[in-house]
Amino acid sequence: MTGRSMLLTGCDGFIGRHIANAARARGWRVVGVSRTSLGPERAGAAVDERVTLDLTAGNAEERLVAALDGVDAVVHAAARVQLFGRAAPVIAENVAVTESVMRAAARAGSPRVVFLSSASVLFERKEQRGLREDAMPPRRCLNGYAESKKRCERVVETYAGSSAILRPQAVIGPGDRTLLPPVIAAATGPSWRWLGARNGAETDLISVGNLAEYCIRAAERSEATGVFHLSDGESEPVEQLFRRVFSALGLEVSEKRISRSAAKFIARACEWPLWLMAPNREPLLTEFAVEVLTRTRTLDRARALAQLGEPPVTLHDGLEAAIRAQRELKSTGGTP
Repeated sequence: MTGRSMLLTGCDGFIGRHIANAARARGWRVVGVSRTSLGPERAGAAVDERVTLDLTAGNAEERLVAALDGVDAVVHAAARVQLFGRAAPVIAENVAVTESVMRAAARAGSPRVVFLSSASVLFERKEQRGLREDAMPPRRCLNGYAESKKRCERVVETYAGSSAILRPQAVIGPGDRTLLPPVIAAATGPSWRWLGARNGAETDLISVGNLAEYCIRAAERSEATGVFHLSDGESEPVEQLFRRVFSALGLEVSEKRISRSAAKFIARACEWPLWLMAPNREPLLTEFAVEVLTRTRTLDRARALAQLGEPPVTLHDGLEAAIRAQRELKSTGGTP
């Protein structure tokens, strides 16, 4: 598909950069929205036009309306990602930004909108297998980020134009900062412990390349509306995943193990002092991390397969790309 244009918020983020590359490879003209103007020492996403805009600013909506002139689709990937700390600021910021983006889109002729949400909107403190899109989210999500995504989905659902909401789970790949890097850093420290029963929890993963491809397909297929659960389609035991990564990176880790209940007790003991004195600083172990790492959560992706198709690469290929990226970082001493 050629001759179409897309406005992409969060273009310089981990996922945004991959979306920009995938869209341009498909012939889209990409207008990237980024909070800051990145200098040559830190290259930003490869976009056709860059709009430097803080989406929380008072003039953000007006600037977006101007940037949306002639745009065929909006991919809203920008979000404040904070998995620990005070929930209210995260919720307020992400919801306000999404409201601004949706109002601007409505004023600019209602182009197709693709909203990047998260499967964590459905997470509860229990095993969850085969989660469907029509499952009811909990009254209160497990953290502020998930709660913000739940409320943002409600905003997108009121949009008069065509829209799709994508819910990936556990995104891996080059540029990842929140999944593999913290685990790798913790594994090399003296306090590392395996959590819960051996291979006791499974999870669904999606490589960032597959997620970017799904974003482009969703932008192209206006008939695909509503919520879609996305994964690579191969559930993986969490511990087995980490052992594959550690082995590939040549890391020797402790075999010491603690139960879920003990891990939650330790997490709470780590969280409370920071919650009171430094709520924006994430502790080494959080209760949310314990929940994610010790309970099975998998997605039913039948709806995505029917309307958006199979992912282009396998979980194995996606994990290998993620491992190569971490290996390169390890050899150069760089950061994602």
